[in-house]
Amino acid sequence: MAIEPLPLPEESDPNRPAIAPKGDRRLAIALLLAGVACLGMGQTIVFAVLPPLARRLGLADFQVAAIFMLSAMFWVALAPRWGRRSDQAGRKPFILTGLLGFAVSTALFATSIKLGLAGTLSGLGLYAVIVGTRSIYGIIGSATPAAAQGYIADRTPPARRTAGVSSFSAAFGLGAMVGPGLGGAVTAIGPLAPLYAVAALAALMSAVIFFLLPEMTPPAPRAPRPHLKLSDARLRPFLIFGLAFGVVNAAPIQTTAFYFMDVLHLSPGEAPQYAGIGLMAAAMASLFAQVVLVQRFGLQPHLLMRIAPALLAIGHALVAVSSQFGPLVFGLVIAGLGAGMALPGFTGAAMLAVGPDEQGAAAGLANSASASGFIFSPVVAFALYSLAPQAPYVLTATLSAALLVFALWSGKIRRAGRFGPDGLNP
Repeated sequence: MAIEPLPLPEESDPNRPAIAPKGDRRLAIALLLAGVACLGMGQTIVFAVLPPLARRLGLADFQVAAIFMLSAMFWVALAPRWGRRSDQAGRKPFILTGLLGFAVSTALFATSIKLGLAGTLSGLGLYAVIVGTRSIYGIIGSATPAAAQGYIADRTPPARRTAGVSSFSAAFGLGAMVGPGLGGAVTAIGPLAPLYAVAALAALMSAVIFFLLPEMTPPAPRAPRPHLKLSDARLRPFLIFGLAFGVVNAAPIQTTAFYFMDVLHLSPGEAPQYAGIGLMAAAMASLFAQVVLVQRFGLQPHLLMRIAPALLAIGHALVAVSSQFGPLVFGLVIAGLGAGMALPGFTGAAMLAVGPDEQGAAAGLANSASASGFIFSPVVAFALYSLAPQAPYVLTATLSAALLVFALWSGKIRRAGRFGPDGLNP
């Protein structure tokens, strides 16, 4: 399913970048989205591969959750700063910084697990190395999303801004969908081969982007202005939505492999295959929502942020009441459709709410809000999971229903992405 390159702003837009030939623009967007897809691959591969390996290493479930939680804390703290810096110094340097940070983090993360499986490292020392190498992703890898979304926003008129954000989300989702397939193809080499493979691919894409991605115009000098903050009234309802969505989205991602193992009574060797199918199906549904529903039909944030929580509530409720493989996957698919709409919905709304010189900062804050879910959800999700595997999904279904009520109540959400005859967001 192809992702169409985005149109450039109109000639009258004083903030538009210099115009490159049409073929160069297509190549630039394609290269950027290919790099973003590597991040999506890495996410699903890690979440599918780590749980059974962690149990082989003797790590408790809450220790696995803490690995992702600390990385997410760094992501939340630093993503807005990376976004602001890309507004000031250009997008390409920070796209490359994040992608290389992801490659290094993933390779070192795999190596630390390999040392643990071989018995070279063990105990607290092993755990500290695993946590540290994964944290590099949160510290440095968080530079890419905001810079990439800013790159696209710089080249997209307001009426197409949400579709532009959707192309980023779709590329990430495409990588998430392909990730389990890539992982399964190279698992025969070794259980850690998928992690090394995606790290090598990210390093390769970094080199390609370095040489071929154009940054046509350096940022124009701007007068100093206050930094965007989480409390900014223009962004507040969209960031609240993103935070709630992050919790709803993170809990199932972090528990899916464990859930399949325990509910379907799978062995640690079988779990990555079944969990991979479920995650791939959810990613396919998310990709369909982003490429077809958002880009082809041009759905705007005010619709996306009301449809998405309804689908998430239905999908998670179905997972909570199912104990067979088919219904579990179907529930993940419904939730995947909702997640595919939510991401471009609140991110696009946040970027439309600010000026052209604040696009990277707004994207960074939106990414930070959703990433916060990976901080809060493990504490609650794994505590509930220890009581009953279904409990986290009951919680996220309930929270999704509350998020729907909030989206229907908020005036800013109701107006997000509604354009008047002049093409401006009123």
